[in-house]
Amino acid sequence: MNMATVGKTTAPRSRTGASFAISGQGVGVLAADLVGYSELVFRDAHHAVTVMRDTRRVLTEILHKQDGRVVETPGDFVLAFFNDPSRLLVAAYEAQDHLYRYHQARDDFSSGHWKIGLEFGVIHVIDGDYYGNAINVAARLQSLAAPGEIWFTNAVSEISRPPEGARIRELGSKQLKNIGDRLQVWCAGIPGYAERMDALRPVQIALPSLDRSLRKPVLLVRPFKQIGTTKRGRLISEALVEEIKLIISRLSGSIAITQSLNMASPNYVLHGSVQSLNERVRITAQLASATDGLTVWADRFESDLNSSFDFQDQIARDIVSALQLTLTEGEQAQLWRRGTTSGQAWEAFQRGHDHERRYTRQGHQRAKACYQEALSLDPEYLCALVALGFCHLDEVRLGWSNNESASLAIAAALCADAQALASDHPDALALQAYIFFFGGHQTEAKRAMRKAVALAPQSIEIIAYEGALLDLIGDFAGAVGAYKEAISISPYAAAWIGANLGLSLLALNENTEAEWVFKEVLKNHPDYARAWIGLTVALVRQGSIRDAEASAKTLMTLDPRFTINGWAKSRPFSNNTILEHFTSDLRAAGLT
Repeated sequence: MNMATVGKTTAPRSRTGASFAISGQGVGVLAADLVGYSELVFRDAHHAVTVMRDTRRVLTEILHKQDGRVVETPGDFVLAFFNDPSRLLVAAYEAQDHLYRYHQARDDFSSGHWKIGLEFGVIHVIDGDYYGNAINVAARLQSLAAPGEIWFTNAVSEISRPPEGARIRELGSKQLKNIGDRLQVWCAGIPGYAERMDALRPVQIALPSLDRSLRKPVLLVRPFKQIGTTKRGRLISEALVEEIKLIISRLSGSIAITQSLNMASPNYVLHGSVQSLNERVRITAQLASATDGLTVWADRFESDLNSSFDFQDQIARDIVSALQLTLTEGEQAQLWRRGTTSGQAWEAFQRGHDHERRYTRQGHQRAKACYQEALSLDPEYLCALVALGFCHLDEVRLGWSNNESASLAIAAALCADAQALASDHPDALALQAYIFFFGGHQTEAKRAMRKAVALAPQSIEIIAYEGALLDLIGDFAGAVGAYKEAISISPYAAAWIGANLGLSLLALNENTEAEWVFKEVLKNHPDYARAWIGLTVALVRQGSIRDAEASAKTLMTLDPRFTINGWAKSRPFSNNTILEHFTSDLRAAGLT
């Protein structure tokens, strides 16, 4: 479902063809989306359409029986309205229950699952189209729900009776994307549904969707249109666009920027307008798909021209944060942005994160310098404290520390400082989990990491951190599931997550899939040394010695100081048998 359609939909028709007209009236809103439909189409379009139509029929028949009026938008999204909102939750639960029985009868849980979001609010009809914040909220909730779940707000819980037998739990206060106020959210589920889905977790995300997710988004930034003819407006427009380009150019590890359609085919186009109104400026920004022109994200920013000398810099950072939220980092971008009031500290942190993700000695040192710069600008910037702590842990893990005890002590001190600021911050808990692990407390490590994931279930980075911890523990199947889950959340995932996934697959002797993953990472990150290490091993194991030797040569060009012993010292695998297998494969490719 492209979120550009959310908030507006063509007026639904009843079975008799009469328009279901609402204007300024409170109604129950149900939004449902089919999980993984794009991937099903990629694999087998005919099968995908069959699954979509059959399961959608089960869903909509129940909604009709509960007096819901259904709009079937093209493909995998269903929107329904209920004049009697007291039936909303029961209808959604009955629909999920019938879908669960549908899958049980066919003994096939691999596809055809729906997520549902519910809200109650005022809907307006204008020229046959429906508008309303309740549509936005319901769509946002379904996007966060797991297969088979129903997410709903307090407004729904107060007017709709709970279904008999449902598992209902309170999820707490949630800040939904592009929704102003935080909302109290609940979740209803079918007993047994989540357990069946959990059993499929390691294989839910298949190669086609990973292919799309492991690529970097390419962005074209167009000049912002000037509304009016003032010289000030023109200068503001030019400065804003240049600042956006500058910030994104410093984040080259996650977002690529192109200057024109002729240089590279962009996935997205950023454009907007600038209007100066006396002593105020109003800026609109819009991110659209380059292939079909549909809006992916849009927002408006206003500032007093007398209040700040660098307001366009601040707005540029806000726009880039929104791009990260939409395209790459998901929920994690919000955690990073909320951690400081200093735009310069945030930008220094972002540069550091980009350097750190390259996993080279030089990049590691640059990352530390950037994080220290961020902390000099804002000593209480929690995410910078955590990132610097992870740098010191990585020095131990990657064999780059001259004094492992000192590095661990510094990391622990930084973790304590972060927890003093916010003990339940997901980033601080993730760092604490690794401190526990390196201290020999595996159970506490897993518990802290699970809490971090529960607090930030849409954070790509936190979920991938759980995968890395499971790798260290030796649970490679669990690690593969976590990495694939992280990748599935965002259309574009960081290189380190893909490389870690490949290494975990190698640990499970899934060599062909691992080779494919490494090659996909390297298409967009050709200087990523860890992916070359994994690709070398994957090629050796499949008998492609000449290709493996070429891969090893590329690795040495990127990291001339690489040695097998140095890499083994970083303890990439706790299982000595697996580690010895890897080192033997690297030697077979000519590395020493």
